[in-house]
Amino acid sequence: MASAEYHLVTDFDGVWTDPTREFHAIMETLGRELARLSGRPEAEVLSLLQKVQDRVFKQPEKFGWRIHDHLTSYVDEDYFAIPAALGQFMEQSQEAPFAELGQAVLGENPSMTAFMDEVYHGTCRRFRKTVDHDLAHGAEHVLRWLLRHQVRVTFVTNAPPEKIIDWFAHHDLPVLDARQEDADEVGLRVYGRAGKQWLGDPDLGLELNGRFVRTDRPQYREILERECPDMVIGDVLSLDLAQPLGMRVAGHPAAPQDVAIIRKPYTPAWVLQSLGPEAHNVDFQVHHVTSLPRILTESYRRLQASRDSHPAPPQQAAGGPL
Repeated sequence: MASAEYHLVTDFDGVWTDPTREFHAIMETLGRELARLSGRPEAEVLSLLQKVQDRVFKQPEKFGWRIHDHLTSYVDEDYFAIPAALGQFMEQSQEAPFAELGQAVLGENPSMTAFMDEVYHGTCRRFRKTVDHDLAHGAEHVLRWLLRHQVRVTFVTNAPPEKIIDWFAHHDLPVLDARQEDADEVGLRVYGRAGKQWLGDPDLGLELNGRFVRTDRPQYREILERECPDMVIGDVLSLDLAQPLGMRVAGHPAAPQDVAIIRKPYTPAWVLQSLGPEAHNVDFQVHHVTSLPRILTESYRRLQASRDSHPAPPQQAAGGPL
C-alpha cells in the first residue's frame, strides 16, 4: 500500500518543460543536415521546410508519429512529431524540390525514419549536455507543493530517465528510477523510455471529434496497471491520455478517476473539444503546470466524494490539506 493518499501519473516534456528550445534545436539540425545532403543553401532548405510544414498542417490527420504504418500520434497535437511528419511528406511527394530533398536523404540513409530518428535523438542528446534544465517557469515550486501535500508523483515519459532525474536535481529534487525503486519508499519516481508509442491492436481506439486515437498501448498499460493512478496528465492526447481513457471506458480497475490535458499554444481544437463528463472525455484542461495545485485539489475532493466518505487528508508538512 502506498504511503500517500493521492497518486499522480504525469508526462514530462510539455507538462513540466517548455519544449520550444529543444524543438528549435531539432529543426536546426534537420535544416543543416538536409542542406548538406542536398547541396542546397541552408536558408533555402529552411524555407522549403516551412512550406512542407504548411502543407502537412492542412491535412494533419494524415501525418504524425507513424509506427508500422499506423499513426500513434498526430502532427497537430504532438510538437515533437513535426520533424517526422515533414519527412513523411518529403518521402511521399512527387513535387520538386520536396521529392529531391527526400531522395537526397535516401541516398545516404537506409530510410527516412532512420534519418529522422538520428536527427531527433542526436539533437536531444546534445541539447541535454548543453543545458542544466529547461523546466517550465514555476515547475519546481509546484513539485515541492505536491511533496508537502504527500502527493505521490510518478513521471511516465518516453524521454530517458536521466533527463528527468538530472533536470530536477538542479533544484535539489531527487527523482528515482521507478524500475529500480519500491513505490512505497520514495515520493518522486520516473519510468523513462516508457514506450507510449508502441501499439498492440491498432484497430482498438476511440473516435474523438473526428480523430481516431489508438488506445491499445501495452507497454504504457502495464505501467498504469502497476501504478493505479488517481489522475493522469499529459500534453499529447494520443500518447499520454488515449490509453488511460480507453481503460476507463472499459471499466479497467487500474483506470484513473481523472484525466487532464495541459493546454499548449499548439494544442488543436479537436483535443480541446474532448473535455466532457463521459468516460471517454478528458476531465480537466490545465493552462500551465502552476495550475496543478488547484486542479489536484478539485480532483482529490471528487475522489473522496466518490468513496462516499470524507476522511481527513494526510497530515500535511505545510500549507494545509490538499
